[in-house]
Amino acid sequence: MNLAEMIHFSFDALNHQKLRSFLTVLGIIVGISSVILLVGLVQGLKADVLKQLEDFGPRTIIITPTNPAGGSGMSPSSLAPTSGKLFEKDYEKIKKIAEIHSITKVIAGQTTVTFKNQSISSGVYGIEAGVFDDTVPVEIDSGRFIESNDRRVAGLGWGIADSFDEKPQAQSSVYLAGQKFKVIGVLKESGNSFAPMDSIIFIPFDDAKELFNRSLVKDEISAIRLTLKEGSDVDAVALQIEDILLASHRVTEDEKDFGVITAKFINERLSGVMDLLSMFLAAIASISLIVGGIGIANTMFMSVLERRKEIGTMKAVGASQHEIRNIFLVESAMIGLVGGVMGLLVAGTIGLILLYGFSVAFVFDPLAIWGALAFSMAVGLVSGTFPAMEAAKIDPIEALRYE
Repeated sequence: MNLAEMIHFSFDALNHQKLRSFLTVLGIIVGISSVILLVGLVQGLKADVLKQLEDFGPRTIIITPTNPAGGSGMSPSSLAPTSGKLFEKDYEKIKKIAEIHSITKVIAGQTTVTFKNQSISSGVYGIEAGVFDDTVPVEIDSGRFIESNDRRVAGLGWGIADSFDEKPQAQSSVYLAGQKFKVIGVLKESGNSFAPMDSIIFIPFDDAKELFNRSLVKDEISAIRLTLKEGSDVDAVALQIEDILLASHRVTEDEKDFGVITAKFINERLSGVMDLLSMFLAAIASISLIVGGIGIANTMFMSVLERRKEIGTMKAVGASQHEIRNIFLVESAMIGLVGGVMGLLVAGTIGLILLYGFSVAFVFDPLAIWGALAFSMAVGLVSGTFPAMEAAKIDPIEALRYE
């Protein structure tokens, strides 16, 4: 009996028990569609985050007063005055690097913003004038950016302006911690959750220094943000900055109390986390495939019991144990394959609905698709192996007597 005949024979057997076959296939459909959907959603999230990361800028470097690579960022000597902090002297040393195109020191804090008797809480960034459009990836919607002679002025993120019942416009007055600031511009909506500029207020650096002077020590700053000239080696400059700050803070590499963040640094860590999450969710979803495999085994055992007389007849007319075993293996593999294909169609339909109907980021991962199909067939084969072996061992004389 060749493969085509075995497939035809198996199809007739499955078609004879339509409901049982459908319920068995359904378990595989659920498992396959779950794997593909979960992996697709995670990969979609990854693609969306990496797309937003492009706004960070491949030539952008941010220096923070904590070490994002791990640890508390504190050196063993807790009395060290620069431990876990950045200072203006750090900024002055770093700005001398020749490859820097633009650089700003930043003071960040949280305060109450009041406009026409309505108050909200907002993050405030104090930055230097003249480099706003170079170091911060935003566009102006109305008004202008901060300029060198500006004092007591504010640029509002789109989300901040939209939070008020009456949206502030350029030339409006807002109060930050009770101090009056003139709105000089409102930013365009970025929709970037990675760099949440929509929910930030920008003010001149000196104003921020005065506004948050009680929470800062002398000459302390919150961060340094810079962009490099076109063609610069970002990794080499990042290492140079690390060397400067290690010497300035008098700490070793293991005691590092600052972070030098580049697009590559973020990309590597985000990709690692997302890939791990994708594998974890796929492993969880695969549990349903194992349950589906148990269903296949149960169906095949029942099929062997119900078809003992048929097996005896095939053996009586010359079918070998090898052929009998292969017939049932093909049948179980068909259940796995049909379930895999239908699961792929279900996942594809839901994925397209999510992508185009609800604008949910979704990626059809070829590796996940082919892997799921291969796994579904493997589950079918493994689940049907023992029932097939049992069928092959049936004595034809006893089988023919079976009622």
